[in-house]
Amino acid sequence: MMPLQEMLYTLTISLIHVHLCCSHSLVFPFHLLNTLGTMSTVIVGAGIIGISIAYRIAELNPNADITIVSKHFPDSGLLDPEYTSSKAGAHFRPFPSKSAVEYRDSKFTRGTYEKYKKWAVEHPESSIKMIKGIDYLEFGNALYENVAEGYSEVVEDFHVIPKDQLPTGVRFGAEYTTFSVNPHEVMKFMLNSLIIRQKVKVVQREVKSLREVSLLYPGLPIVNCTGNGLLYDGNHDPSCFQIRGQTLLVRAPLEELDYYENHTVTYQLSNGEWCFVIPRPLNGGIIVGGTKDMGGTSLTGLDSETQSLISNARVRFPDLFSDGELDILRVNVGFRPARKGGVRLEREVIEGTVIVHCYGFGGSGVEMSYGAAEKAVDLLHSIKVKL
Repeated sequence: MMPLQEMLYTLTISLIHVHLCCSHSLVFPFHLLNTLGTMSTVIVGAGIIGISIAYRIAELNPNADITIVSKHFPDSGLLDPEYTSSKAGAHFRPFPSKSAVEYRDSKFTRGTYEKYKKWAVEHPESSIKMIKGIDYLEFGNALYENVAEGYSEVVEDFHVIPKDQLPTGVRFGAEYTTFSVNPHEVMKFMLNSLIIRQKVKVVQREVKSLREVSLLYPGLPIVNCTGNGLLYDGNHDPSCFQIRGQTLLVRAPLEELDYYENHTVTYQLSNGEWCFVIPRPLNGGIIVGGTKDMGGTSLTGLDSETQSLISNARVRFPDLFSDGELDILRVNVGFRPARKGGVRLEREVIEGTVIVHCYGFGGSGVEMSYGAAEKAVDLLHSIKVKL
């Protein structure tokens, strides 16, 4: 007799293909398959989003059969500008929502915030550390000043800094408890946990289309975590675009190390530029940033941008310099995978292949990662096939 999990899997695939001959909608309870058997899933993309989704699937079902297909993984993509996750700061910096889409996306950051708070205590090897976050604006902004929705919700110890305590030239400031993380280390933490304890296959391969993936793994649902919005036919989501960013990885002077390892401070300048410091735990150094260039294409660091970052930091973080010099360990260049209209997090069925899309996070991939993973896995577990 056919084993139960094989029967369930066969039934699932049959239901998915029913749309070829019927004219109504049906829902298959994938959560039952997770409870009673082994659910097979293919994840395309191994940045912070793809790895977080794999971890979430396995967290709900230790017997899940997961395959991750990607051109790069944390180690191989460390220096590739297009593997953006490893170039992130990374920290959580909340901000007031300017639109309904931003408010929706802010909820993903809160899911990550709650998860990372737990991991900071339970898994210090993940590199996650709870520290003080500080926002400074050198111009007036009503959304910040009125603490509009999306800014302070769920964030612990949030308070507006009294104006008489602000640095010279700053119009608004706020403090809160946030997290800082070494992105390379947290991705390795999740991936190694999956490989050691779960049924996870890692396939290093560049794919040209999601159809190629469906042919390699026929009948399996695909979670699309390609930052550039790769589509089934090999094209890319026309709403996707890249934002080139350049930051500096520096070493703080020994006498200032305690402060910079426990604070992330962000200045928004009146000329539209940004100046921030983000510690990378587990001796990962300090990130000094950063640029946002919508049309930039250079894969290597630009000296003009490096000098601008140094100049801005010299004014706002003078104690980060030793004898007038910044101890630069590396110049980072990354391409943030953004999308007009915000994150795409939805499912569709093409030629009988179930696809859950989860991409377009821009510079907030780490911040939204686990919250978005929770939503993506919810979609995966309650797949609705529109017939």
